[in-house]
Amino acid sequence: MGKAAVFGVAAVVVAGGAYIGAAAYSGSLVQKQYDAAFDKMARTLPFIKIVDRKYDKGLFSSTASYGLRLGCDLQEGSAATITVRDTIVHGPFPDFAGVGAARIDTQIVLPPDALPSDAPESLRQWIGGIKPEAIRTMVGFDGAFTTRVELPAGEVKEDEGRLHWQAMRATFRMNGARTHLSYNLDVPEVAFDLSRAGETGSLKLVNLRVQSDSELANLLMTNGTSTGSLDSLQLASSKAGLFVDLNQVKLTSSGKTENDLLGATTSVTGALDIKVGGKSFRFDKIELQESLKRIHAPTLQKITLGIWQELGGICRKTPAELAQSLQGKQAEMLLGFKQLLIYNPEYSVDKIAVTYEGQEGTLAYSVAASGVTDQDLQQPDVRNLLNKVTAKASARLPVAWLEKIAAESAGGKVTPQEIHAKIDAAISQMNQAGYVVREGDFIASAALFEHGQLTVNGKPLDSRALMMGHPGHSGGGEANGEED
Repeated sequence: MGKAAVFGVAAVVVAGGAYIGAAAYSGSLVQKQYDAAFDKMARTLPFIKIVDRKYDKGLFSSTASYGLRLGCDLQEGSAATITVRDTIVHGPFPDFAGVGAARIDTQIVLPPDALPSDAPESLRQWIGGIKPEAIRTMVGFDGAFTTRVELPAGEVKEDEGRLHWQAMRATFRMNGARTHLSYNLDVPEVAFDLSRAGETGSLKLVNLRVQSDSELANLLMTNGTSTGSLDSLQLASSKAGLFVDLNQVKLTSSGKTENDLLGATTSVTGALDIKVGGKSFRFDKIELQESLKRIHAPTLQKITLGIWQELGGICRKTPAELAQSLQGKQAEMLLGFKQLLIYNPEYSVDKIAVTYEGQEGTLAYSVAASGVTDQDLQQPDVRNLLNKVTAKASARLPVAWLEKIAAESAGGKVTPQEIHAKIDAAISQMNQAGYVVREGDFIASAALFEHGQLTVNGKPLDSRALMMGHPGHSGGGEANGEED
């Protein structure tokens, strides 16, 4: 044998040995991750019992299986066991489909009694037809993983209804340090059709897509954004003569934690079509914007973990002990939520807007706390707290909407001129009372509760007049003989 051949054989042996070593290492790495995950689940979720754990380790591949049971009083051999079976191919080149510590195909097997005896056969066939590779996870050497879920199309048919869906897909990605999570979800179509006694109804969702990317500092302190879209959500009923189509929906949300204070914003836009009683309504645009500011994340996390820990002890307490413990937690939770006030939190619906026949109506409101101290929280009298709460609300509506509503109510018995005159008179009366202001073709109103005082459109509200049934403002004509 020549030197070249000797070197070639040696290279193959070395490479083979290195691959075997790498496969053995990746197999041990994955097994350790399994054991750590099982131990953590057993500590934090005692009401989910892991049974029948098996891990058959091979050189190039392994198999793992375990059962999950929900509840506290669990018996071995219970039919309520959900079985999870993993087929693991070790790295460094698992099945030569990529580079990593392992490739895992997961199969979930429901217990025989998971579905009622009269469950449609088509549903049983769909569940049984989900292939192991439908849930596939690629694990990196650093512990990062990517899981792809692909569920096939299917349908469930009964005498009065049919549920059917197209194939759905989702992908989840987590880094090895468990500090970054991203996912995307794609649901092309889900529909339910109902037919009963000559009446029909349906619900249909078309093209739901969601993407999210977040940095995870801990349970609640996250920084990230999520976006979503929905082509259409339709509801129809022949009995009610109703058809509703929410379409062109766009969703954007973001969250950020800075100096332990959590903030979040959400924005939703879309269009809405309604047909009812032979009439059609088109809302060219609907919009919602809301925000959350200065929520103390450690306090909120403490409250959340306290609830979770209490539920975690459910299997170690009798029903009476659990009820007593939860009752004792109520005061603690209430105090915890009150502690959030110290950090000047604010919640606001910045805008609810609807565009109809070319004109937009809007609504907004908010509530916030400012300057609350520990001493304030200890006081039994809540009036001091109310003095440090600010609430706002405002609305702006087209006058044409009011005239249209009045015309629909009149049923054609009143002329448009008469309706216009009546609406003008009503607006004038509300304007004199101080409830609204006229802004051309719109009416508007704004209310403010601040320092314990309620004002409407910039003037203190006369609570005595309200109680007597006569709207007005304090400081008006009652004191000086003039009418406000």
